[in-house]
Amino acid sequence: MSEDVLDRFDSIRRFSRGGQAAPHKPLLLLYALAQLKNEGAERITFNEAEKVVDPLLRTYGSFRKTPTVAHPFVRLANDRGRFWWIEDHTKTPSGDLLISEARERNLKAGFSEDVLQAFRENPKLIDLLAINLLDRNFPPSLHADILERVGLHLGQDEFEAVLRRKRDPRFRVAVLSAYYEQCAICRYDLRLNGAPVALDAAHIKMHSAGGPDEVPNGLALCSLHHKLFDLGVLTVDPKYEILVSDHVVGEWGRRLQDSLHGKPIALPRRDTDFPAEKYLTWHKRNIFKQASVQS
Repeated sequence: MSEDVLDRFDSIRRFSRGGQAAPHKPLLLLYALAQLKNEGAERITFNEAEKVVDPLLRTYGSFRKTPTVAHPFVRLANDRGRFWWIEDHTKTPSGDLLISEARERNLKAGFSEDVLQAFRENPKLIDLLAINLLDRNFPPSLHADILERVGLHLGQDEFEAVLRRKRDPRFRVAVLSAYYEQCAICRYDLRLNGAPVALDAAHIKMHSAGGPDEVPNGLALCSLHHKLFDLGVLTVDPKYEILVSDHVVGEWGRRLQDSLHGKPIALPRRDTDFPAEKYLTWHKRNIFKQASVQS
C-alpha cells in the first residue's frame, strides 16, 4: 500500500518551463501533510492555505506570474494519481477556481479517502511522502526551511534521510578542490583542523531537475551564498559575473547590490572546470528572481 501511494504522488503533473517545474503543487501538499500530522486535519481550508502557502510561492517560485494557491488547490484533483479531493465548486472556463467563491465559502480540500486510510494504517508514510516531495522538487539547502515554514516536523531518522539523500560525496570533494576550498562569491575559506567549514558544493542546475554531479555544474559556495543562490537572490551570468535580484530590499539587499552585483566570481584552477554556460543560463532563466511583468 505504501509503495502504491508514493507511486501515485510521483505522477503529479506540474507546469514546467525551460526544465524548471513550478512548486505550487508540492508546497500545497507539504502544507496539507503538516496539517494532517500536527492537527489530525483531514481537510484543509482555502483561506488558511492561502495565508500560509501564497508567501511560500513568492519565495520558492518564479516571479513571472503572481503566485496563488488557487491553482494547485483545484488542479491536484485532476492528476491521474487520484489522491486529492475538493468539495463541489464553480469552475471558470479554464477549469480554475473562482477565488472570490473559494474565499467566501472557505472551500475545503484534502487527500482522498483511500490515501487517508493508508496514512492511518502507516503514519510513517506522511514523512516518507514529505521526503519524496522535497527530494524531487527542491535543492537540499532549502529543505529544512520549507519544512519549518509549512510546520512539518519529521522524525529524526527521516530528517537525517533528507540530508543524505542520493548525493555523491565525490562531487563535493571535486568542486571544493577545483575552487581552492573557498567561496566563489565572497572568497570565504574558514578551515577547522585543516577541513573547510560551512562551505558547500552547490549544483547550478538542480539535482532534482537533472543537473549532473560534475564540476562544471558546481560552485563552491559558503552556506549563506549557497542558500541565496538556490533561492534565486543571486546568479552568475555566462561572463562569470554575479547578478543580484532587483527584488531584494532592505539594508542587506542594498549591501548585496553594492558589494556583489557585476563583480566576477573566483574561478577554478582549470578552465575545464569553469561553470558551463548551459547550466548558468538554466539557473538565470529558471531560478533567478529577475524583474518581469506580473500577471
